[in-house]
Amino acid sequence: MIGHVHHEEPYNDFERQPLLGRKLSQLGPGVGWYDVDGDGWEDLIIGSGRGGRLGVYHNEGGRGFKAMSQAPLDRVVGRDQTTVLGMGSTLIVGSSNYEDGQTNGGCVRIYDLQRQVGGDSILGEPFSRGPLALGDIDGDGTLDLFVGGRCVPGRYPEPADSLLLRNQGGKFVVAQRLEKVGLVSGAVFSDLDGDGRPELILACEWGPVRVFGNRAGRYVELTQELGLAEYTGWWNGVTTGDLDGDGRLDIIASNWGLNSKYRTSRAQPLRLYYGDLTGGGGVDLVEGYYDERGREVPARGWTAVKMGLPFLQEKIDSYEAYGRASLAQLYGEKLAGLSVVGVNTLATTVFYNRGDHFEAKELPLEAQLAPAYGVGVGDLDGDGNEDLFLSQNFFAMNAETGRNDAGRGLWLRGDGQGGFKAVSGQESGVKVYGEGRGCALGDYDGDGRVDLVVAQNGAATKLYHNVGGKPGLRVRLKGGAGNPTGVGAQLRLIYGERKGPVREIHAGSGYWSQDGAVQVLGMAETPTQLWVRWPGGRETTVAISQPAREVRLDLNGKLDFLH
Repeated sequence: MIGHVHHEEPYNDFERQPLLGRKLSQLGPGVGWYDVDGDGWEDLIIGSGRGGRLGVYHNEGGRGFKAMSQAPLDRVVGRDQTTVLGMGSTLIVGSSNYEDGQTNGGCVRIYDLQRQVGGDSILGEPFSRGPLALGDIDGDGTLDLFVGGRCVPGRYPEPADSLLLRNQGGKFVVAQRLEKVGLVSGAVFSDLDGDGRPELILACEWGPVRVFGNRAGRYVELTQELGLAEYTGWWNGVTTGDLDGDGRLDIIASNWGLNSKYRTSRAQPLRLYYGDLTGGGGVDLVEGYYDERGREVPARGWTAVKMGLPFLQEKIDSYEAYGRASLAQLYGEKLAGLSVVGVNTLATTVFYNRGDHFEAKELPLEAQLAPAYGVGVGDLDGDGNEDLFLSQNFFAMNAETGRNDAGRGLWLRGDGQGGFKAVSGQESGVKVYGEGRGCALGDYDGDGRVDLVVAQNGAATKLYHNVGGKPGLRVRLKGGAGNPTGVGAQLRLIYGERKGPVREIHAGSGYWSQDGAVQVLGMAETPTQLWVRWPGGRETTVAISQPAREVRLDLNGKLDFLH
């Protein structure tokens, strides 16, 4: 037990945009594993809502956790926090201006626990922050930062900018602005093509999973040529893992699922029209879907629509008349003057890396029973195959739509060939009935089994200790001064002529979260070698000549065994 409850203060999103489909003020928190004091044990960090405090729980040698409360952790936060990341002796936390809509204050909040000081960093931006991710984008050995624009406050779903920030002597400066890239909900840096330079992968709401290729530290979009542009969704989280064991990293993206009132397809997508219909200078919303006759009709009921768009009452005098009308009949020429976004895919999906393109495959039915947010890759049972975990549910819908609560967190057991089978809560022990958001995998007690933490919006954080998995090999990398944990490195066990799946170290992945940097690699049998591709592309292969609980490898190839 850690005794943490996420602080969430109420905010009425619908006062500002009455016809929002769901709240955007209850999207957190993120959660992460990071060794804040350098004692070798990964600590737990949990984001807070406005009016609460960042949660940092010190790992007491794997025996339990103790809340840290020294400065600057004792400060109440004035904005919702999003992603939580660790780098060096500092914590980097996303700071959202969605509720206040102001540009004063920084995009991220820096907590320097060694000096016990904190403050905002990076100039304020009009977009509301969501995902953050760290990666060495320019090959200089230091970690750079991506700041994702979740939305523009009060102007949903207008596309937001996002920022790539280069680390210059410990200070982040804007290196590239991704203008109007979309409503970015999740982000991860990952080397998809094996050249040692990370691509940037973004999960976008009302858009595709977007991939940007690294061209000498500058990012160029590759979404269309990789075959991803056609899958537009309400994508929430994103990470990568070698799910079929071919040595290439696949993309896993969490989505709204298939168990709600919403139905869509490529031929008949859900659409959201937006613009200033009432002349007030704001962004009004019109949701549409296709009925059984193939007409695009309103998705929202007349009670809500006539309050948000009162001019329609001049044309519509009854619920029956509204129910018979198409969008074209309701809005006429005004509809053509609106901007529009669409979605044709609601299933949580794996995109398998085929080298020059990605191949989409929906995850099993159990993964589609509720909206999914956090997504993590790890070998939870220790059989040598990569598994998936999804955090689920979303409650904060508009008044006429029921909450989406059919999930309780889901472990999907991988077969090593790209197939997955759901593990019941009775078997896994994972039962999270609230609004799961960020989740993170890490071996907090050093027993070689992957443990799990799941954060919930406005509810208790759930920590699950893995007691049933087969212990794997713990691998701890020691990188350079600017990237001490080897973020961006890829690892793989070798069994004679056969190779296990590739694992990559991320700092910012899934949904607003950070998995532990110490990797637990499941072992199908006794490995003979460990292969590592370091950030930048240099490869190291070392022999594993003795049974060990943990191996430690540095940039120079020095290998230590812990038994």
